[in-house]
Amino acid sequence: MKRTHHMFAGDDPLFYDHPVAGTARRRFAATDRPAPAGWRRDESASWLYLTPDGAELPDQGWKIHVSAVPGEAAEVIELVSGYCLAAGLPHKFLVGPRVHHLNNSKYARRGSSGKLLAVYPADEAELQSALDGLGPLLAGRRAPYVLGDLRWQDGPLYLRYGAFRELWCTLESGERVLALTGPDGTLVPDRRPPYFELPPWVEPPACVAAQLRADETAAAGQAGLPYDIERALHFSNGGGVYLARDRAGGGPVVLREARPLAGLDGAGQDAVDRLRTEARALRALAGLEFVPRLLGEFTVWEHHYLAEEYVEGETLRQFLARSNPLTRPAPSPADLARYTAQVLDVIDQLERAVEQMHARGWAFGDLHPANVLLRPDGRVCLVDFEVAHRPDRDPGPSVGCPGYVAPHADAGFERDRYALDCIRLALFLPYTMLLDLEPGKADQLADAMAEFFPVPAAHTERVRRGLRRPGNVPAPAAPDLFGAGRTELLAESLTRAVLASATPERTDRLFPGDPAGLTDGGWNLAYGAAGVLHALHATGHPVAEAHTDWLWRATRRAADPRPGLYGGLHGAALVLAELGREEQALELVRRAADTTDPFLHNGLAGIGLTLAQLHRRTGDDRLRAELDRITEQLTAALAPGGLPPTGAGLLHGPSGIAEFFLHLHEEDGDLAHLDLAACALRADLAQCRTSEEGAVNLLDGTRLLPYLGSGSGGVGLALGHYLRHRPDPEFAAALDGVLLAARARLVIFGGLFHGRAGLLALLAEHRDRPGAAELIDRQLRLLAWHAVPFRDGTAIVGDQLHRLSMDVATGTAGVLLAAHAAASGPLHLPGTTAALPHPAAGRA
Repeated sequence: MKRTHHMFAGDDPLFYDHPVAGTARRRFAATDRPAPAGWRRDESASWLYLTPDGAELPDQGWKIHVSAVPGEAAEVIELVSGYCLAAGLPHKFLVGPRVHHLNNSKYARRGSSGKLLAVYPADEAELQSALDGLGPLLAGRRAPYVLGDLRWQDGPLYLRYGAFRELWCTLESGERVLALTGPDGTLVPDRRPPYFELPPWVEPPACVAAQLRADETAAAGQAGLPYDIERALHFSNGGGVYLARDRAGGGPVVLREARPLAGLDGAGQDAVDRLRTEARALRALAGLEFVPRLLGEFTVWEHHYLAEEYVEGETLRQFLARSNPLTRPAPSPADLARYTAQVLDVIDQLERAVEQMHARGWAFGDLHPANVLLRPDGRVCLVDFEVAHRPDRDPGPSVGCPGYVAPHADAGFERDRYALDCIRLALFLPYTMLLDLEPGKADQLADAMAEFFPVPAAHTERVRRGLRRPGNVPAPAAPDLFGAGRTELLAESLTRAVLASATPERTDRLFPGDPAGLTDGGWNLAYGAAGVLHALHATGHPVAEAHTDWLWRATRRAADPRPGLYGGLHGAALVLAELGREEQALELVRRAADTTDPFLHNGLAGIGLTLAQLHRRTGDDRLRAELDRITEQLTAALAPGGLPPTGAGLLHGPSGIAEFFLHLHEEDGDLAHLDLAACALRADLAQCRTSEEGAVNLLDGTRLLPYLGSGSGGVGLALGHYLRHRPDPEFAAALDGVLLAARARLVIFGGLFHGRAGLLALLAEHRDRPGAAELIDRQLRLLAWHAVPFRDGTAIVGDQLHRLSMDVATGTAGVLLAAHAAASGPLHLPGTTAALPHPAAGRA
């Protein structure tokens, strides 16, 4: 899931939800108007669709997008929808001001931001007619540019060739994406980049070709940037930040770009407004050591730019990830003392910087680790002054970094002081976002900081006092549930929270979880109802028939018959079968689309393991035949060059394939299947790196990860299963390194796939090792950091820490599986071999 979690953290203070959930009163008038006679009205979470009865649109074609500024959105909808109703044109529009604002906010998707309405002409003649009709109707209106489209003349109309109805295809990575039909009938991705792009086989109609020629002529006469761009440092919907070099031979500079009317903040200011604020602040604060020099301001085409001094260094967020000793398995007291001294020096510098800004009458307004650079010589520099302000003269900021703003200190100089107190904690334990969910955790986190780092007592007291919010008391004694001998109590508390969160009256989700579950109907194994019901059933808790019925109905409504164990219909089928619904499970399997993805999450390995279990339950020979075909495909995939170039780990890499062949070996004893599992494991180990301490982590781009779903933890799980069948010194040494990495104390998320619960589950799988009980107890105890009381139970904060989650991948249900494994085992993780001893093989 892309990091758009903040978009789903709106009205509901506890759970991720659709951006428009709870905002029914804030809708456009046209949204609640009955459909005229002869028209069909449909509504999704964000869009209202109006379609003439009997209309037969093509699957794809040229569509018209209409953009508008917020103050004109309702009027533009009335004008455009009125025209379309009169002309018989199918169209859709956003349901309310909130979702329109979010669709054009700073971190909205760049390729589609700005869209308010979409119009669907049936052919090129209808396209030309609609442009001729809508162009004069909307002439002269300013509107944000839709980056992925071609602008029609100079108004708010934009053109794009794309899908009219949902078709789906599977990428090599296994991701299911919206698709177009190519000339040969093959489904290909309906690409939506942040620039206009035609599918290679599409010939633009005359009106579009004329607009393209006009744009080329206009571009030829425009001056370009006076700098050479070396690389992009950051992108948002408001514009980019680039490392550039002056063509006149100067040194490196930073360019900040702002798109007009785009990248809106909470007050409706656009990126250009904030760029001007930054320029004003840099001029006012010039000469301060921690403020970059402003080198120039200019405009190219419609975009505005600042040129600023390039400051070499890393952000404090990068420094924390690279240097905090708790990310390593066994930091020494000297390591902890050295890091503590460095952090205290950084905080002293920041305190002086904030005081100097305040002395000049300015508040920074957005102080957090990503906006502070640490130079190679150890000096700090503030970056991104776009919400800097004079508290006695300017409006306060309407954007802020979650976890660094509090209701009692949301403006003026107090805003900076509170953020600085957050940094005092976050550079040791980066969990300040949890205070937005449970303010009482401030004392718990301050105590944990003092337990692990040799910070002065005055520093701990400053954190405790600075982060404690008025009227709040320390969190209840939830940590009593965590640790050795209390896992059964913890499991029951987690279960109570899960059941209390159920919303069977909703059709889009049964249990609240990660935003990824909201976007596909809320039913899958990783992020939806199937995973939660599996966790309840696997840990011995009853599953309500009404909840099983909900899962069945939700899968039948799914528009995309996506395949897969964790993201598709196969996972839901597996859970339905576990709950006694074999016929329904078989129906889902028959309905699921095909895929060539070889991996566990959405690909052949997970599908094959599902089919094997369903065959065992039902005896359906068709499943056996399909399983044999998958076995052949995965055998071929392990040949040299057969695996996709991307993909690593248990869920999205070769270790999941290893689990498939280990299962086959356990079924038939065929040593060839064991050989194939070994081949898959070696492919994943080639992507692992071993630290000086001997910890083995999986390399994911530039990150070294120990996690169960996306890191070396999943590789270690499969290695352990392999070693039950055959000794292998190389694999045994690698497993030792993986288990060493799983000792890390600092883990940002608490969930099963990308967090602490996965490390706990891995350690529990190897409870027979010397010292394992102590390590399991420690990770159980540290799970308390990620826990928040909910109703009469305990819930886990989801990925990105904005809200609670109940799902298997990121939240409470996954922690329930891990806690059950820690208590008694085995780990009931779908797609992995049963955690049963194999005495004949022993352990290497």
